[in-house]
Amino acid sequence: MGHAPPCGQGEAVKRLHIVGCPRSGTTLLMELVSTCFDSSGYCAHELSIFEPLENPGPLYFSKQPNDIKQIGHIFHRDPGLNIIYLGRDPRAVMTSKHRENPGQYFCNYRVWSECDRAAQRYWEHPRFLPLRYEDLVTRPDEVQKGICAHFDFMESRYPFSEYHLHATPSGDASRAMNGLREIDLDSLAKWRQHLPRVAEQLQRHPALANDLVRLGYEPDRRWLEALAGVEPVVYPCRYPERRPYLKEWEKSIRVYFKSRRYLQRLATAG
Repeated sequence: MGHAPPCGQGEAVKRLHIVGCPRSGTTLLMELVSTCFDSSGYCAHELSIFEPLENPGPLYFSKQPNDIKQIGHIFHRDPGLNIIYLGRDPRAVMTSKHRENPGQYFCNYRVWSECDRAAQRYWEHPRFLPLRYEDLVTRPDEVQKGICAHFDFMESRYPFSEYHLHATPSGDASRAMNGLREIDLDSLAKWRQHLPRVAEQLQRHPALANDLVRLGYEPDRRWLEALAGVEPVVYPCRYPERRPYLKEWEKSIRVYFKSRRYLQRLATAG
């Protein structure tokens, strides 16, 4: 097992690809999967689903969070493509910061919502497994068993709860996780330290309150009491609040042609 170099689609390859909204814990999940399951190869940190693979072997692991919005043309047509979607409390997502740019928030509700809506299209598909970050860090070994039950080709090497004893993350992965360490619960309630940011996002996106109930993060709307008297504050964020429609249109064209090339490689390999 190890880091297989990215290049052409191999024959009879199963690929497990991890997706989710940015800052949802996909890097941690990738490290858990690549360390604790047997495979013939995996990417060092992130790799687009459209990047061809060279000599990937029978089972290859990869991760690219935003690919959840780009797999529409290929997922149903590639029987070897398996997806894990990692969801997370949107309040935690939109109050998370990357250590390389601590002066701004990384993500926002708009991007989280786009990823959530994209994931809903595949929710019941047998090659699609939705997981929650909160379950991953509170019950890692149970989640690992669930992955094995859903994908019968997955074979465990180590328990998720002991991944930090065996993992060798890349520099990029280590920075994204703020270093290699034992799975901890510290991040679950950190959003409460950023209430002005939460209040601003709720003011801008009232659907946030209903999403929390729909997805089981809150039983009702009583959590809003935590925002009583909190003044909303607009902070810098890596992702803009307004959708960049022109850029998205241009990207959709590129994704279409990337998807065609992907399916052509698949047909050639078959």
